[in-house]
Amino acid sequence: MVLFIVQWLTDPSVIRQHLFRLSPLNLITSILFSASTICFVFSLDHTQVASTLVITNTAPLLTAILGYFFLKEKLQKSTLIAIAIAVGGIWLVFGFKPSASEIEGDSLALVSALSMSVYLVTLRKTKGQYGSIFLIQAAVLTSIISLAAGAHPLSLDTHQNIYIFLLGGIVIPFSFLLIAKGPKYLPAAETSLILLLEVLFGPLLVWLIVGEAPTLNVAIGSAIVLITLASLTIWQWRNEMKDN
Repeated sequence: MVLFIVQWLTDPSVIRQHLFRLSPLNLITSILFSASTICFVFSLDHTQVASTLVITNTAPLLTAILGYFFLKEKLQKSTLIAIAIAVGGIWLVFGFKPSASEIEGDSLALVSALSMSVYLVTLRKTKGQYGSIFLIQAAVLTSIISLAAGAHPLSLDTHQNIYIFLLGGIVIPFSFLLIAKGPKYLPAAETSLILLLEVLFGPLLVWLIVGEAPTLNVAIGSAIVLITLASLTIWQWRNEMKDN
């Protein structure tokens, strides 16, 4: 609803012309983003927060691989090295005899990352046109799937409704809007580095507030992936600065 209102206030013609046109491309992109969202939520219910965040944040590396095969984009050696190291970090997150629930949660996080990667490749293929429309349609689709799966939003108490409002009405929509606006004012590398703070602060806040501390292997694997992604971003940023 918030995304709809913002889009209506900024450019209502986009909503009039494209919101209700369910072309195959619109349907595919909406399903992909919806799948990524649903798998992310279920992953949090089945595994550690740190595991979910670190696995889903490998989406840029998966996007690079998919972009190479489907968009014929160049895959740099630094990216290949980062992918290999990140795979080792993810293996640590998956490894060391996790429970069946944790394996399910980690797998859902991987599906979420893969769905987001395919979504980003599709968005790049369309040159980012009508990205807000895809988000609105995905939100509607996610709501329909949730209701069909047995969700009862009217059964929530007052405190739960407050949290839902804060999450769905403020945190999520404005975070996506700010992420979309950020690259206009910051280099892409700086934006990516700032987004990586989610992997750092997410588990930290959960530990401080909820009391869930990541296991040693998850902490080590998360650190490997985080350092790898940050190093890759800085390396690519420096190369771009040299070229310019």
